[in-house]
Amino acid sequence: MFKELSADELQAREDDIFLNFMSRKWALEAAGVTPTHDKLFCLWKWQLDEIEAAKAALLEDAA
Repeated sequence: MFKELSADELQAREDDIFLNFMSRKWALEAAGVTPTHDKLFCLWKWQLDEIEAAKAALLEDAA
């Protein structure tokens, strides 16, 4: 999903997703809901993991 993006594009996406991820986490916790029970929260967490893997692959390719 993120493998064909450049490092700058990956960082921009990661920043956007991270802000959404944390905002959702705080809202869910304020409402007394466990974040791991929320599908949107889990999707953003998965996307952050995918971006980290794509960034690691870019670093391997550069080495």
